[in-house]
Amino acid sequence: MSSAFKEMPFQRVAFIGLGLIGGSMAKRVRQALPQTEIAAIDTQSVLDSALAMGVIHQPFETISQMLAFEPDLIILGTHLHPSYALLQELATHAQQPLDVMDLGSVKAKICQMAESLPETIDFIGGHPLAGREISGFEQSREDLFLGKRFLLTPCLTTSEPFQAAVMSWLEMIQMVPMVMEPVAHDQLMALVSHFPQFYAIALANLINEHQPETTLRFLGGGIDDQMRLMASPENVWEDIFDDNQTHLLDILDQFSKILETMKQSVKTGQLRQHFETSHQVHALYKSYKMTVSP
Repeated sequence: MSSAFKEMPFQRVAFIGLGLIGGSMAKRVRQALPQTEIAAIDTQSVLDSALAMGVIHQPFETISQMLAFEPDLIILGTHLHPSYALLQELATHAQQPLDVMDLGSVKAKICQMAESLPETIDFIGGHPLAGREISGFEQSREDLFLGKRFLLTPCLTTSEPFQAAVMSWLEMIQMVPMVMEPVAHDQLMALVSHFPQFYAIALANLINEHQPETTLRFLGGGIDDQMRLMASPENVWEDIFDDNQTHLLDILDQFSKILETMKQSVKTGQLRQHFETSHQVHALYKSYKMTVSP
């Protein structure tokens, strides 16, 4: 066994869920740390594909079977609501301490749950800042998270050694870990992630009111990213909108006020201030993109 292998924080990693996010994470681990032994729970067809591609070594049908594998790290790659039930199930079956991380985009709720569990569960929230509008293992990519930021949200019960190990491991798989408090995470994601998705859905419904079979033939490039988001899966985003409802509604209230102000500015022909603000934000964005690696 090589010294590099001995220094790895997690030599056995188990994924529960190999969809777009879980599958891409597993592929990233396989590429960056090929000596890691990877196990997974998912549907038989997904497990067969993952085995055939060499992404995983061990397929399992149940939590009990997976725990017998004695994973050093368990990663919840399911949608938000199923991940809560899985965390409870892990706590029920745990006969020894388990290190667990999720990959969801809402954090306060699952941290509250983790803090109420027995000490056998050492949990930390995880959120890779990358994704696609399509789901499923067949859409996962080994480079989806390469060089991307990975937000870590320690809970009150997360141990410092586990947090440090996860940060080191993420760097080993060529991601950029950043630590954030769970509520602050949810507030930020409501603005930069959840609202843009909500806006895309609203825009699609607006277009649908204007003969979309004709209107869509005349779209310019400026709407392409919204069109991409319009294809996002409902079952993923319903959970997100539900669990981060308070912060999303706050952003929507703020947006409504800005819309009303700009509406009045259109009537008076005084949009200059809004354009100036827009240009300032864009300049900050360009500066940030030039000085910070993706």
